[in-house]
Amino acid sequence: MIKNRDQIIQSAKELRINGLSHRQIASKLHIGLGTALMFTKDIKITWEQHLALKKNGGFFKHTHEERSKWTSRGSNNWFSHIKHSKDSLLQKISIFYTQNARIPTKREFDSLWQAYHRVFGSWNQAILAAGLSPNPQRFTHKFAANDGHVCDSLAEKIIDDWFSSRHISHDIHVYYPGQKKYSADFFVYGKWIEFLGLKGQLVAYDLNYEQKQKVAHTLGIDILEILPEDIFPQSRLSEKLGFLVK
Repeated sequence: MIKNRDQIIQSAKELRINGLSHRQIASKLHIGLGTALMFTKDIKITWEQHLALKKNGGFFKHTHEERSKWTSRGSNNWFSHIKHSKDSLLQKISIFYTQNARIPTKREFDSLWQAYHRVFGSWNQAILAAGLSPNPQRFTHKFAANDGHVCDSLAEKIIDDWFSSRHISHDIHVYYPGQKKYSADFFVYGKWIEFLGLKGQLVAYDLNYEQKQKVAHTLGIDILEILPEDIFPQSRLSEKLGFLVK
């Protein structure tokens, strides 16, 4: 039986490591939601756990009465009663930037986007307030890699920069042999590499990729797939692509 504060803190940390939401932890340990947040603030769940919580609705299971209570207090967002100071939010961005040498994406701070929107008005405004330039190398909806390649997404730029930082010769947006419709995101040392940023999220995207797979199969090509979880919240590109380093 849990008897003291230290035991509660330890139990909260273990539950968080196992992928439970703060609300689930609060319910299991019979503590307040704010207390659960405080006890587990130094614990980061994996991107897979984050997606599982989101898929199963495990983040915020409030009753109708709870939602009505917070709404009646004048809040447009019934989760906004959990306060985050401006300084603490900016510090999170600064810490991420220091540890990863790049600006975080809004997706990587998904669990806090409501707080950033409430305090700063938008994600880009929060980045500016942190003394950084939002997407400094963005061209409309494109991103410039460090070697000059124009990438279709920030994730693609991160992959491209991974190659160039290791002096790995690479090409981007290369059509499959004999094709004028389907191209691979990267072509490296004879390997065809695709970043599947929207896999499982858009039907049209999945159907298009299925057609691309059929083309590749016909050509005898094995596609090397990179998924969002290979990049966010922590890069696993070295595990995925390390065999290309010569």
